[in-house]
Amino acid sequence: MNSFSATQPNEEILKEERIHPGIFALPVLVLIAFGIITLPVIPFLTMTRNLASQFGSQQSQPAFNLIWLIVLLPDLLITGAVFVAVLVAYLKCHVTLTDKRLIYTTGFLARYSGELPLENIDALFMSEPLLGRLLGYGTVTVCTLGGTRFKLDFLSKPHLFHAALQRALAQAKSPVRSAPKLAPVPQDDSRYMPKPS
Repeated sequence: MNSFSATQPNEEILKEERIHPGIFALPVLVLIAFGIITLPVIPFLTMTRNLASQFGSQQSQPAFNLIWLIVLLPDLLITGAVFVAVLVAYLKCHVTLTDKRLIYTTGFLARYSGELPLENIDALFMSEPLLGRLLGYGTVTVCTLGGTRFKLDFLSKPHLFHAALQRALAQAKSPVRSAPKLAPVPQDDSRYMPKPS
């Protein structure tokens, strides 16, 4: 398995996750929104170009191409910037679950990263919005013993990660771990009596 972060000795990686590729729908939605805003301008520009060509002005053709570029360039630049931000978030965000800790790096513009020992996790919550259920992504929220909440957003197949985290927590908090060996207690009162010299 290809691990995202360095593991400690005797530590086994149980599950690694990236955020869901469905986040790339955001640049598409931005492009559609700008397309809807720009849509009324397109017939006006086409009509103006046709009128100019009827009057025999062939020199106005490059000017109209420049106007098209001025109208469409902001849409493409903003959509491209959103796409690059989403791509960086997709490549940089990951969650690794080992048998001892949860290691995470999340966030789009602001970066949140850290590691949390499994013994410090108090509760887990999973939520899947309607679109998330259709596309296969959701959020797993981890609550610590101190009351801090960590949201792991846009996880692919969150129910599988949630189940793996629950199993890891059950093993980490299991009382079956090897307890330290105590010195044997004598069965008689010899521990209270001085030894004969």
